[in-house]
Amino acid sequence: FNSMKEFILILGKRDSGKTTTAWVVYQRLLPYASSSRIFIKGTPVVNRGEIVYKPVPHDKQPEDFKAILAREDYKIAIISGGDDPNLLKDEIASVYDEVDFIVISLRSIKRPGSSQQMIEDNYPKDYTRPFWIERNPSLTHPMDIVNSKRPLGDRIANYILVQTTQRPLL
Repeated sequence: FNSMKEFILILGKRDSGKTTTAWVVYQRLLPYASSSRIFIKGTPVVNRGEIVYKPVPHDKQPEDFKAILAREDYKIAIISGGDDPNLLKDEIASVYDEVDFIVISLRSIKRPGSSQQMIEDNYPKDYTRPFWIERNPSLTHPMDIVNSKRPLGDRIANYILVQTTQRPLL
C-alpha cells in the first residue's frame, strides 16, 4: 500500500442507521481477518460478530464501537461514533499509523465544526469515499433495521475487499 489512508464514510442523518451499518461492515469483514480487536466505550471486548446493543431503555440502539481488523497485507479500522469531531479526531489518531482503511459513521451535514469538515481540513481528499444511508422510520425491530442495512454494509465491505485484492501485497 502507499502511505495514503483511505477514508470510507458512512453518511446519514440522525437515527438513519449509521452505527448499525458499521456493525454490518464489521460482521462482513470479520471472517476475512486474521486478527481483530474491538472496543466499546474504550474498553476491549470479546466479540465474534454479534451486534452489541445499549442497555435498557435504549436497547434498540447499537453501541458505538471501534474495531481494528488485520490481514497479513492490510488493516481496517471501523469507527462508528463519528458525530463529535473532537472525539473523532482522537479516535482517528489512535489508529491512523497502523491501518490502511478507516471506515467512519458520521452525520451527513458538512459545516464548520462538523466531523465531515474536520476530516476534509485534516486529511487528503483524494482517498475519501462516501456511502450515503437513508433513514427508514417504518422499521422498529432491531433485526429489521439490521437487515435493511445489510445491502449497504455489503457494498462497503466488498468495496474494501476489491481494493485490497487489486493492490500488490507488501
